[in-house]
Amino acid sequence: MSSSTLSQSRTETRASQPPSRASCINWVRNGYCAYGEKCKYLHQTLRREYSNPSVVAVPRPRPSTTETSSPGKSSPQLRILHPPPPNKEICRNWQRRFCSRGYNCYYVHGDLKYDLPTQIRHPPPPHAGTCRQWLQDACSLGYNCHYVHGDLIYELPELEVSTPRAHHSPALPPEPPITIVIHEHTKVKIGPGFEIHELTTSVETPWVVLSHVPSRASTTLIERLLKPFGSALDIQLPPIRPKDVMTVKVRFDSSRGATAATALDGSTFLNTRISARVPVNSRSGLATIQDCSLRIEFEAPQRVAYGGYPSHERAQEAIAVAAKGQSGDYFVYATVHVGLPSIGNVTVKFTNLPPTANEDFMRRFATPEDVMWERPNYVDLKAAIAGITRILRNLGNFLELDVLPPPYSNGRIRVWASFSSATAAKSAAAALHGRKPLFVGKTRIFARHVLSLTYRVSFDDYYRDARLIEGLRESAYRKGALMSITIRRLQETMLVRLSAQGVKPLGWLKAEYEKISRGEILHRDGVPVWDFFFGRSDGQTYLRSLEAQEGVHVVADKIRRNMKLFGTPSNRAKVRTILLLKMTDLKTRQVRTIRVPGRVLGALIVTQLSHLYQKFGNGSISVNLTESTLMLLGGDELYEAAVDAVREAQQSPLAERPYVRNLAACPICFNEVVSPIYLACGHRWCRTCLNQYLLAVVDNRHFPLKCLGDEAKCTQIITLSTARTVLQPDEFNSIVEASVSSYVHAHAKEFHYCPSPDCMQIYRTGSKGTVVQCPSCLLRICSHCHAEAHDDLACAEQDGDKLFKEWAASHDVKNCPGCAIPIERDEGCHHVTCIQCQTHICWVCLQTFPKGEGIYRHMREEHGGIGLNDNE
Repeated sequence: MSSSTLSQSRTETRASQPPSRASCINWVRNGYCAYGEKCKYLHQTLRREYSNPSVVAVPRPRPSTTETSSPGKSSPQLRILHPPPPNKEICRNWQRRFCSRGYNCYYVHGDLKYDLPTQIRHPPPPHAGTCRQWLQDACSLGYNCHYVHGDLIYELPELEVSTPRAHHSPALPPEPPITIVIHEHTKVKIGPGFEIHELTTSVETPWVVLSHVPSRASTTLIERLLKPFGSALDIQLPPIRPKDVMTVKVRFDSSRGATAATALDGSTFLNTRISARVPVNSRSGLATIQDCSLRIEFEAPQRVAYGGYPSHERAQEAIAVAAKGQSGDYFVYATVHVGLPSIGNVTVKFTNLPPTANEDFMRRFATPEDVMWERPNYVDLKAAIAGITRILRNLGNFLELDVLPPPYSNGRIRVWASFSSATAAKSAAAALHGRKPLFVGKTRIFARHVLSLTYRVSFDDYYRDARLIEGLRESAYRKGALMSITIRRLQETMLVRLSAQGVKPLGWLKAEYEKISRGEILHRDGVPVWDFFFGRSDGQTYLRSLEAQEGVHVVADKIRRNMKLFGTPSNRAKVRTILLLKMTDLKTRQVRTIRVPGRVLGALIVTQLSHLYQKFGNGSISVNLTESTLMLLGGDELYEAAVDAVREAQQSPLAERPYVRNLAACPICFNEVVSPIYLACGHRWCRTCLNQYLLAVVDNRHFPLKCLGDEAKCTQIITLSTARTVLQPDEFNSIVEASVSSYVHAHAKEFHYCPSPDCMQIYRTGSKGTVVQCPSCLLRICSHCHAEAHDDLACAEQDGDKLFKEWAASHDVKNCPGCAIPIERDEGCHHVTCIQCQTHICWVCLQTFPKGEGIYRHMREEHGGIGLNDNE
């Protein structure tokens, strides 16, 4: 090409300079200007169109001899030189494939080439910000200015930017695993692809509680006692030591050490029999459960009196005074008495009076005209306590007696007796129950072996829930099963003791108490439910009105996306029904449709849709790319917000881009990607397809989850952050639980589920004699034979296991070499795949083959065929 032709080509690519030399503020702030070439201010990105030497003619390279070319067609090619951006860092939005500014971006794009004219060698200024004086066309320092001038080109150090492959994004640091608590007690460390890295079972804790330790024991002696079981990191003694025995909490370096230390249970330390138990993992903190106690009840020393009154009015006045509350240490009960003895016009019978009550004491009850007394059942309470202690000590393995302080409701004394083992406690209950010794006035003693769970709570927490705890106490009394709640005020805390005669009633009592202290999470079919309506102002107003009507406090947690109910069991049940009906009603809200042009719809998905999801929830907005519509489930607020979002999308630069047809196919539907999700490997998925792929794993349970690109040969693991973008919270939790279930089944020799029906807690296999306690149903489990704890008995093979082994011996049943689960083969070839751990097995020799590669060649070479009757 001649010089005149080149000059003509340059002239055609230039535009006239704008009237003003100042930069366009809209372009500097937003990266674009709607006026384009018609703007009267300077656009840095339009440098190629102004009369400035940024456009040069570069001769096109001559084609090689193998290339076909037409003679006379070697015209020069124009190459536009793009200056580097002001900021030398990689654009984060470009890494996520969200940035469409290209050379207009303030940050570096790895797939773009930046050039500098060779004749210019000006280092960049010390400050990366744009000069404000230059923006006003008032700075004349040029390259000497400490700030950037948009019309100057600076020397750029070499950027460490690697251009990615055609469909691959820059390498990102690996996603760290996160810790999730499932089933309220089990901790799971889960990484990309929902792969389990670490599982901490519900019964694992580094703490062990030593009870009935002599108060004279020092930290050094206790550490020496625990040394055979592991390293004790922390030994907590009570701040104020009692006179005789104390409770010590010890933290080991691992849960194995704490579990092993339970072997000290029932041993002798400093001539005293001690107890060692692992505390129950409770949502309300460490709760100490005991099964070595007796609850003993007997009549308090008391007497009965009959008072005479001149009229029914005076008699009712006396009964009302007695009903107001306690009189000293006693609750006095008064009723109208008919029959003998008869005193005055109306006779009132007073029971549960102190044994020392006299005429002066009776004046408080409307001053009766005359009083007749019965003899007290007995007088000396201290002698009664000493007599019971003497009997228990003679039975053996007795540790201590705890007498609950007055007032004495129902005219009964309640005491707790502790023993060194559950067996000793049961024997003592059988020996003491029903006896009528002289020191209690030959009244009957009731002694029952009970399970108890003890909580220590602060004064503020207790008085906040005192009304609800009292309501639970009444519910437990009506429910029966010898359930009770005992409350004692200590020096620094309140002690709440739950007790029941049996594991199941105690488990119910524990669950109800924790719902009071920590709240009941609203569930439907075992999954926490949530709607973004309850996180908005109108939803909060609805909840406050519901609280005023039903007396239940409702906490809507927008972060965890769940709802907690605080109140009595009956009120919670009523509010639970109301909220679930409200959830159903929210799903049937008004449906509206907005039609959106194709390119505007794409811009709406990229720039505005996530904000609408965050405010109104994913279930309220649905995008139909086939018909280019936006379907809304909600009221006027959602509709108005969606209309504003469409207007914003229309003004976005993305709406001006031409529609690209040559998109990569989705690995699921093999069509052009709709509402794309980009993975780190560069493959693009339809949002709906990725959602369905992730949900399908709940049934398939094959982890970790990997990309299906390159005909399912891509090894890129799907990150948890990507999964969260397309899954609802309950869907995400369902996949986590499926991964945990798959992990437990794949490690069947190490982990087991609690044998109680419908209990989802997990425990780890232990050595012989190791007993663990489920924190949900409170069942004590032998972790060696996986049956209910059998104290003082050897682990025996269960009858059911014997019958199964006899049946398996006569059928084609073998254990999987991967997870040890029994497998029965009834038909087909010798290639068997375990449905639990996905191990590919040769049925003849039980050899395994990763991904099944080479198994058929092995069967033909080693076993003469694949196990079918055809020609193999």
